[in-house]
Amino acid sequence: MTAGIAVLLSLVAVGLAPLTFINKEEIYGLSTAFDTFKRDQDNMSTIVDDIGATVDALKRDQDDIRKLSTTVDVLKRDQDEMRQLSTILDALKRDLDNVHSRIATFGSCLHGYTAFRGICYKAFNRLNIFSGAAAACRQDGGTLAMPRDAETNAFLISLYKSVRANGPFWFGLHDQREEGSFEWVDGSALGTYNSWGVEQPDDKWGKEDCVYYSWTSTNIVKGWKEKWNDAPCNEQHRFICQAVPGRP
Repeated sequence: MTAGIAVLLSLVAVGLAPLTFINKEEIYGLSTAFDTFKRDQDNMSTIVDDIGATVDALKRDQDDIRKLSTTVDVLKRDQDEMRQLSTILDALKRDLDNVHSRIATFGSCLHGYTAFRGICYKAFNRLNIFSGAAAACRQDGGTLAMPRDAETNAFLISLYKSVRANGPFWFGLHDQREEGSFEWVDGSALGTYNSWGVEQPDDKWGKEDCVYYSWTSTNIVKGWKEKWNDAPCNEQHRFICQAVPGRP
């Protein structure tokens, strides 16, 4: 009986051995597959993260492109405005050239006059009251000088100083028609430009209705040098005339 049991146990052992081997192989295969799946899952997670980062980068690039597009649009508008401005400047230059051409063909200044911006000027080294100076200018076909801007004003100062270093010199500004309302001798208003001396005009004693370039002697208040000053029109001073170029 003992021998029979031993034989039976041997048969059971022989039958279970292949089963145990098969189970180990299957378990190893499943473990390997799981490890591969896990690696694939990790790889997929990395790929998803990379895709997310790429999408974020594309979004940023898209925003940059929008900003760049806006900048390009602004530059295009600026370029169009520059073209328009260039066209306007070209037109103005042509107009100025035409004016210079007309002045050149129109004639030249009278003897003793000097041209500046298409107008002829002369500083007279003789004395006269304001109305007498204006009459002398009319004899030459002109008027007392009208320095309506800083450049012309500076030119007139250099012109009269070439005749006499110290003034005064009458020019064509007055308020004879209405006190305090200064106008040029052609009837036009003074405008925005002026070169008054300190505290001028002051209409001292209520009799100062005509204007000259201040005398530069040391007895003149500081701040009056080469500046405008109102004075009585019956004073006698040197004067500056202006006239358009005459026909040749």
